Amino acid sequence: MELRLPIQIMFFLIFKRNNKFTSYSNQIFSTEEEATDYAKRSFKRKDVWQVVRYDKENYDKYWYKT
Repeated sequence: MELRLPIQIMFFLIFKRNNKFTSYSNQIFSTEEEATDYAKRSFKRKDVWQVVRYDKENYDKYWYKT
């Protein structure tokens, strides 16, 4: 018998610092809406930010890169 679990997609926030995107915090969100809501409350209007999927490619590219 094969056990099939639902795939959980997670998200995290990146923002632009010194013309490069890097992670904003170590917080992971279970939905894109939660991440967007948190970003709207945390960032100033002039800040450049994005919600990205928490996967190997984005982790290697953005997670605490300076």
